[in-house]
Amino acid sequence: MKSGLADAGFSLIDPASTYFMCVDLRASGVEVDDETFAKRAVEQAGVAVVPIAAFAEQNPARHLVRLCFAKRDETIDAGVAAMARARELFA
Repeated sequence: MKSGLADAGFSLIDPASTYFMCVDLRASGVEVDDETFAKRAVEQAGVAVVPIAAFAEQNPARHLVRLCFAKRDETIDAGVAAMARARELFA
């Protein structure tokens, strides 16, 4: 997942002892907030991501989305391809 997302042009925050990986949209050149990206990604590219802002009560980071990689390899591969399509929506 990590190499596939990096190949698609995403900047990642390396996970440490978790089943989740965060994508830094701003560092990836995607100039929309996490909620906008998440909504368009699921509706137009077929991939669900979670806006990190959903986990903060105050002053949330608005440029990070979270993905789960506790999935089968084929699900990960399909998700990486869908993330590449989602990134193109904002190119």
